[in-house]
Amino acid sequence: MAELLIPAVLFVGSLGALLLASDVFTSAAEQIGLSLGVSPFIIGVTVVAGGTSLPELTSSILAVLRGAPEIVMGSVVGSNISNMLLVLGTAAVVGGNILVIRELVEVDLPLLVASAVFLLLATWGSPFSWYEGLLAVVALGVYIQFTIREKDRYVGMLIEEMVEESGEADSEEPRPQTDTRTYARLVLSIGVVFAAAYGLVESIITVSTTLQIGTEIVAITAVAVGTSLPEIVVSIVAVRRDLPGLAVGNVLGSNLYNSFLGTGLPSLAGDLVVPTSIRSYGLPAMVLITVLYFFITQDREITRWEGMTLLLLYVVFIVNLGSFL
Repeated sequence: MAELLIPAVLFVGSLGALLLASDVFTSAAEQIGLSLGVSPFIIGVTVVAGGTSLPELTSSILAVLRGAPEIVMGSVVGSNISNMLLVLGTAAVVGGNILVIRELVEVDLPLLVASAVFLLLATWGSPFSWYEGLLAVVALGVYIQFTIREKDRYVGMLIEEMVEESGEADSEEPRPQTDTRTYARLVLSIGVVFAAAYGLVESIITVSTTLQIGTEIVAITAVAVGTSLPEIVVSIVAVRRDLPGLAVGNVLGSNLYNSFLGTGLPSLAGDLVVPTSIRSYGLPAMVLITVLYFFITQDREITRWEGMTLLLLYVVFIVNLGSFL
């Protein structure tokens, strides 16, 4: 197993650098957007939400260009399942019961189910092609536009009520300032993201070749868990600080971006081949877990017991995945 040492070190190092650089990029882009007067909410649903999927997105694009498109679906399916079972399960068990706001239950969660079903149907009998990817990107754009419009309407109503009560509107907060260092961080982090993503893809190919398993198996397990670690920390902290909406919204936004953008953009570079393990097991499991996620949130709460069930289901998913090795 000595031949696995170097690719394993490359895998861990590339994954760590990818996560760190993605965080720096998101932070710099957020600061630049605020300095230009862009609404914090718009930045949240675009830059911040998209930033959580940046590691999967960059590695997926490079995987297609490298001739290993099966990594894409493995990464997307694995990340989505890990988010719903591992991230939310850990957050509920460690942080306590998670409350779910009504807007997520009525609008966002049904769309999440639809996105999972869309991936299953689009890849059932054929590769995921460019026109399906274009449709996925458009669907994400419609979701973002709808979210922004609804938020603007809600905020507008609040401002009108505040003006009626106080007789005057609050003055705008000063914009944060940026300098050349912020732009330098943005550019350098992009370079590190792509370099680290390249190293990650190469290590996945080497490890899978050495172990004689499919690259999608490495992506659906090791990559998915690795990219979910920051979200586990964020979700636990959010629950403990009595910000449950952030914990659930973090997972929901990440999954939507993975399903639509994480498959849509890479498919424009080439058809996404879907291995048997993903088509016959990974995707159906993702749909069932998404539907389960939808139903357990109907009472607008994820309890500790439900969190333990989610963690148990993740163990069952990984164990059953072993039959495709």
